[in-house]
Amino acid sequence: MKRMPLFFTVLLFIFTEIPAQQLALPRESQAAEVSQTVGLSKITINYSRPAVKGRKIWGELVPYGLAANAFGNEKPMPWRAGANENTTITFSHDVLVNGNELKAGKYGIHMIPEENKEWTIIFSKDHQAWGSFFYEKDNDALRISVKPERTNFIELLTYNYDNIKANSARVYLAWENLLVGFECEFDADAITLESVRTQLTGAGGFNWQNWNQAAVFCLQTGKWLDLGEKWCNKSISLNENSTNRNILGYIYLAQNRTEDALKIFKENVEKFPTDWNVWDSYGEALGTTGRNKEAIEYYKKALEKAPKGQKARIEKAIKDLGN
Repeated sequence: MKRMPLFFTVLLFIFTEIPAQQLALPRESQAAEVSQTVGLSKITINYSRPAVKGRKIWGELVPYGLAANAFGNEKPMPWRAGANENTTITFSHDVLVNGNELKAGKYGIHMIPEENKEWTIIFSKDHQAWGSFFYEKDNDALRISVKPERTNFIELLTYNYDNIKANSARVYLAWENLLVGFECEFDADAITLESVRTQLTGAGGFNWQNWNQAAVFCLQTGKWLDLGEKWCNKSISLNENSTNRNILGYIYLAQNRTEDALKIFKENVEKFPTDWNVWDSYGEALGTTGRNKEAIEYYKKALEKAPKGQKARIEKAIKDLGN
């Protein structure tokens, strides 16, 4: 009997000692990621996409209620709302999910489908498990109840977003002939304010335009007007001009400091007589106080200097004040 050469004996020993490693091969249910920006916030969903492939999904492939679990912790389990690993959802900021508070972070999504009833959607603090086999109710961060909707046939399980607004969006899952969704709402103004504060402490704080833009943000939201006034004055201290002084006047108007506003607008006309916008703003401010005759006078000055695209609006303002 021939003896195995020492070289091959060593190789055999090495390969029998190496831990088994899985090859990276294409999956039947392929991975997907879908994100949506809402204001300055972001929602990201990572999931795998099983196909219908002629099967009945609801009540058969995906059972109603909790499913038997012969693996994992062997407890009855919800549906993994996808395939393979946990379906996860990540929120960059604190969010309201169907009106319920949920902290920023990453969550595993699980669902309990029901026939002709509302479904339960679960946001779990455990987002690293495989599917729902190790699901524990103690890890729930939030549960909501949602009524599914009928939809056109969809072969591949799909997550997406719709009803997108400045501070909210609906997240939905659609598969076969059902769609189930939930609203995600952010405090977009407060999130933007904190972002602006941070940006102004960096390189953004070295130019007047950014301080003025921050003041405009406060003015447009109608919130934090005192802070907007402070930021506008910072802009003026860096570079006084008709733009930031005009914004200061509008902030005064929003604060019901009418006389302070009129004083600023009048000074702007004197300081920047070639700028059509200061005449326009002074006319607007006078009009809000009922001083229509004076307002028309300043609007007419604005009309003489205004670019073509502004003339129709100013003419209408003059006409409205004259009626």
